[in-house]
Amino acid sequence: MILDMLKKENVQILDHVDDWKEAITVSLRSLEEQGYVTPDYAKGIIDITNEMGPYYVLTDDVALIHGRPETGVLKKQLAVTVLRKPIKFSEDGKPVRLLVALATTDSESHMSVIQTLAQLFMDEEALKELIQAETAEDVYEYLLEFDRKVQENS
Repeated sequence: MILDMLKKENVQILDHVDDWKEAITVSLRSLEEQGYVTPDYAKGIIDITNEMGPYYVLTDDVALIHGRPETGVLKKQLAVTVLRKPIKFSEDGKPVRLLVALATTDSESHMSVIQTLAQLFMDEEALKELIQAETAEDVYEYLLEFDRKVQENS
């Protein structure tokens, strides 16, 4: 469940970021400040992006920022950043406005959260509503409500 991996203080809305590296850094900042990841985690994601490209951009509007647990994850947690102005992670890339930063300590314990997020990412109307939320609190509450509906229908 999203509630198990997302704290309200890890949700933010920003007007814009200057580039994709800043997008990664700001999406992980609250996780780093609270001791969920080390600074090496963002650096590792930036390094692998330089090598392999933006593997975490899933669709228009959505990036699931994540790296390998051994590159600096201390505890599992999510962070959500909504950008008012989209950012591209490559010249010909998709515009991204929703950054979901995922920190996991293993390959299994977060699977129910991934399933809920996958349903959200495929639901264009729900995604649009989330991205247009007025406040970080609204984003947080929307995610919890969406998760609740998914759990009821499972």
